[in-house]
Amino acid sequence: MANCVIANCIRNKIESLNIGNDAIVVLKGIPLSVVDDTVETVDLSNVVSNKIGYFMSIFGNRHFLTYEEFLLLADFIVAQYKDIYILNNNIYMGQFPVEECFPAAIRSGLLTHFDESDEGETDSRYIGDIGEYISLFEGLKEYNGYLLGAYCSIPALRNPKVVSVNIFENNHADLLYSTNQTDDFIEIIEESDYINFVKLIFAKPDEIYVRISNYTGDSNKLKNHIAMLSYYWKEYTEVFVLQAQELEDKYSPRDEYSEVLKRFWGYSSFRNLPVYDMSALERGEKVVKQVSQERIIANLVEEVENCGEGKDFRDVFVTAPTGAGKSVMFQVPAIYLAEKYNLLTIVISPLIGLMNDQVKNLELKNYAFAKTINSDISPIIKQDIIQKVSDGQYHILYLSPETLLSRSDVEQLIGDRTIGMIVIDEAHIVTTWGKQFRPDYWYLGDHIRKLRKQQIKNKGRSFVIGTFTATAIYHGLEDMYTETINSLHMLSPITYLGYVKRGDIDIVINRPQKPKGARTEYELDKFKQIEAILHRARITNKKTLIYFPTVALIERCYEYFRSIHEVEHIAVYHGSLSKDAKQENYEKFLSKEKLVMLATKAFGMGIDINDIELVVHFAPTGNVCDYVQEIGRAARREDLRGEALYYYNPRDFKHINRLHGMSTIQKYQLIKVIEKIDELYHQNMQGNNRRDFTKKRNAMLLDAENFTYIFGSPISDEDNNVNKVKTALLLIQKDFESKIGFSPITVRPIPMFSIGFFAIDPDIQHRLQRRYHNSVEEIDSSKHICRVLLSTIWDKDYKTLSFPKFKYLLYTKDHENLDFVKKYPMSPALCVMVTYSDDYSSDFRNIWSSLRGFIGKKVISGEYTAVFELADMLSSSCGLSKYKSQAICEVIIASMDSYRKNFARTTTPIVREMTTNNGKTKYQFNVAVNSYFQWVESGLRKIETETNEGQLYIINDNGKQGKEYSVILGILESLGILTFEMIGGANSQLYIYINQIQALKNILNAPSNYHNRLLETVSERHLISVKMLTYLYEGDFTNEDRWELLENYFLGVIPDKVKHDCRQERPDIIFD
Repeated sequence: MANCVIANCIRNKIESLNIGNDAIVVLKGIPLSVVDDTVETVDLSNVVSNKIGYFMSIFGNRHFLTYEEFLLLADFIVAQYKDIYILNNNIYMGQFPVEECFPAAIRSGLLTHFDESDEGETDSRYIGDIGEYISLFEGLKEYNGYLLGAYCSIPALRNPKVVSVNIFENNHADLLYSTNQTDDFIEIIEESDYINFVKLIFAKPDEIYVRISNYTGDSNKLKNHIAMLSYYWKEYTEVFVLQAQELEDKYSPRDEYSEVLKRFWGYSSFRNLPVYDMSALERGEKVVKQVSQERIIANLVEEVENCGEGKDFRDVFVTAPTGAGKSVMFQVPAIYLAEKYNLLTIVISPLIGLMNDQVKNLELKNYAFAKTINSDISPIIKQDIIQKVSDGQYHILYLSPETLLSRSDVEQLIGDRTIGMIVIDEAHIVTTWGKQFRPDYWYLGDHIRKLRKQQIKNKGRSFVIGTFTATAIYHGLEDMYTETINSLHMLSPITYLGYVKRGDIDIVINRPQKPKGARTEYELDKFKQIEAILHRARITNKKTLIYFPTVALIERCYEYFRSIHEVEHIAVYHGSLSKDAKQENYEKFLSKEKLVMLATKAFGMGIDINDIELVVHFAPTGNVCDYVQEIGRAARREDLRGEALYYYNPRDFKHINRLHGMSTIQKYQLIKVIEKIDELYHQNMQGNNRRDFTKKRNAMLLDAENFTYIFGSPISDEDNNVNKVKTALLLIQKDFESKIGFSPITVRPIPMFSIGFFAIDPDIQHRLQRRYHNSVEEIDSSKHICRVLLSTIWDKDYKTLSFPKFKYLLYTKDHENLDFVKKYPMSPALCVMVTYSDDYSSDFRNIWSSLRGFIGKKVISGEYTAVFELADMLSSSCGLSKYKSQAICEVIIASMDSYRKNFARTTTPIVREMTTNNGKTKYQFNVAVNSYFQWVESGLRKIETETNEGQLYIINDNGKQGKEYSVILGILESLGILTFEMIGGANSQLYIYINQIQALKNILNAPSNYHNRLLETVSERHLISVKMLTYLYEGDFTNEDRWELLENYFLGVIPDKVKHDCRQERPDIIFD
């Protein structure tokens, strides 16, 4: 009967289009049998084996084609038909059911190819020679016994002959909402579930209930499609959308919870916390209820018990303001579950200090069964903890996401223990904003999902995910709530959304005005305001915390106080301080030996000081969430009243605008990454993989070093380099997944790779071979460069060390702590594969002379220059595209800074930068820039001389030489004169699997059309946050007004004035 509805719509559409006999109709998402039951089932293997013959057999004989036939025969069809109409079944979104139109072996190969592998680069499952079939799909998977996928876009679709038409008009029924608590409903979590829902509608039940509150995609788009489906099938089926359940006051208290609280915390009863009624929020109402901590504890325990009994279970999502006792809410159930069921709780936490503090606090409460594994702990102690966790002596294990992800098998950390809960503390960092700085959080949800599968397989039970944070925006454009749930793959979470307002903190905004004509000095004026606050703190004896956006500002402010002899009452805290200095300053502030703390946002998560009475902002440090978290440090003790004070100056935003510009990845960088992947993939295909028809054929194991030059980070910030590479690759992957459910690439970090390159004397090589069989292979006889299997050496003699520690000692040549360094002297090396463009020497001279000439004139004039001005010059003088010129100039400017900091023989600045009030950057070039140009020219000559048959070996004893070559090669590649692949052993490696290369080529063919929605979201969120804070600071609001505005903001409501101000800068921004 579904076919009847679809057939009627197709018939109406064809009549309205007046399609002639010299046209062909292509069906997308529509079985061929709906319109032509005379055609036998299509077998695509006949198309692939003989395209010309197949086309001749259908030309003039068939009026309708399947979409797969069109994709394979597009060149012939476009050449021979006057008009091509693609009838799109727009009941579907980005994914479609796929007909079984190929043999079983092809079907199996396709599913294997698009299946995410747990084995990574070692996966040798057979795929077959199915490149033609792979080219059809962005992704393909099996769901409930049938195939569904997303089709690949091809250039022929842009031909003016090809017209795509939706078969259903844009008609919608009003959605019917139901509060019925039925167990018979369809839950739509991802697009695959929606396709299954459509299939159920096709069966024409009288009514069907659907829950969409946990949908991980665009919920508005989903609602529109359900409304369209409801309209066209209204004669057959009523569709009801289930509303969120109201909070029930009933839960099952247990005496054991109170007993644990009394035994370790000394409290006789649990506290209440105010939370929003979720059902009321869905109706647009704000209803606040009091909920006991015990209720949340009971939820966690009962859901874990449901896991053990094989029942359906739900995860738990909690936001609660600072000081609400979040830790108690997951530590009490963790202790209960350990004592009753011997279950392990893993707590994922973003900061080492936070983990150490929580473990220390539990130990002070006489709970000795919680431990943390992090980089501050020696390998011997770490191994002891792992052993005792495995033996059941420790029950709560605190880990960083990096520690969890660095073990491909969780048994390496917990042995044979069963996980009851994984808790994500400070879970707001899982959102896009946080992932910029900690890209491993991108992988966390996928990794936890894999752990769930493993535990179900090995133990027959799953575990619960609990997330806890102080701030999360609920719905709206900055929907951190939904993003967290989606990122961590949380299952229908029981949600407690904490009340945002803090009735015990007054927000005070002062806007100092100087007399007209009075002299103003921005920093000096701000420092004098801080001086007044210091005097106030001394008079009132109130502990005062002052937040700064940058370390440099703190240092200058501290020097100001030193100059006026006022530093005796001041402590300083920021990430650049040593661990000991941070701890010393923290303790002095805690004890009130120092009354005032100057800090960056590093003094935030995990800092547990309950008697701060005044929180001051020199300037905003980040977004609205940061602001609320930071002012929430005040009045943590119940008998105190706090104040959040800020002397507002409109110029204050230049600091976070600049930080945002420095930290944010740019669109051109994503395209350069895609270009590099495409280049390396084709090199891979032309090598040994050409006749390999296993999954390894499309897999690449790459050093992050291949990409770091794109981001121009200074060498001293290597971790940030690798983080940006990971983030860029994941932005590409996750953006595709959010749009169509599939990505052309799959990216994973390789946590403990085992191959390194070293220069080794032949005698040492022989000794190594005798001790460690087949561990050494010489690959360059002139420099005696060898490929070394480090894992073999470690496995035989050094397993008392962790493998990362062994590598670290080896590469740093620490002969005191690693005897191997003395026994077998060898120097770390890099192998670089270099390919020159055809006329590279001439191209280099043209571009380089243009750059030198233009910048030379700017040196003489002393003018400040924007990157786009430099790019315009390069575009016009060298005939390059504006995009190419812009990309070159961005790399050049970034590499100048890298050169000055790491390779120049002088400390004279090469280029000065100036940031305007709107965050734009301009540059002034110094005469010393000539040394930079000479350095690159000399580097090119060295690379030309030392490259032999496309291979360049670099002995990298101190690490600096390899970095220098990497920067110069990156510059030369940006100019388009060569390409390179750097293979090393000391840096992070990445596993990249190519699912569909055509999707990447489409971007490279039209880079201006590429829009990465995730990247745009980061930029939009920054803009909204700045405008919201500006509105908050500039408006004549009372304290109550400001808290009301913040509360609404965290519930997804943005003031109209803020929307208007955002649209002034970004007219295309959409708030609905």
